[in-house]
Amino acid sequence: MDWKEQLSKLEQSKDWKSAIALIQETINQNSSSIDAYLSMNYLLMNLLVEEQYDPNGHDYYAGLLKKYFIESYAKFSNNPEYLFYIGQIACISEWYFDIEIEEAQSMMKKASELEPGSILYKWANYSGLDMRESSNKEKMIVYAKQTLSEPEVKRELKSKGALGKYLWDSLEYWSKEEITK
Repeated sequence: MDWKEQLSKLEQSKDWKSAIALIQETINQNSSSIDAYLSMNYLLMNLLVEEQYDPNGHDYYAGLLKKYFIESYAKFSNNPEYLFYIGQIACISEWYFDIEIEEAQSMMKKASELEPGSILYKWANYSGLDMRESSNKEKMIVYAKQTLSEPEVKRELKSKGALGKYLWDSLEYWSKEEITK
């Protein structure tokens, strides 16, 4: 069983300590793995923001998140795949990354500039817009529908584990919204 399958099982059973240890070991064995760093950043962010955990561990988990963000950003800050996903993760809880929301959005914009053909990256550019404005909401809905129709997007997101599932669910949500004029 590869580390991604193991991680999925640990996340499903909410065995956070073992999941963190598994990704730390994966990073130690392959420090150039974008997927391992993204998985670590998403796991820690999700744990801190969405999951139940011993509150005594908060500072430890927050410190780990900041450590792995800084370490991964130093390695991959010119990689569009990394920038897109880390921007998505950071937008959920930028305060844990010690950045402003605009910086997270800028990462996604840079990913789109570096890889202008990616419909997934284009869709992300609309996620930071004011959705009270109907033209922005309309663009978000249209891009979500287009993005979901691309088989390679589904494959890519599936390969990202819990992070990919979160983004797929977000795309599905937006694709079901109604365009109102």
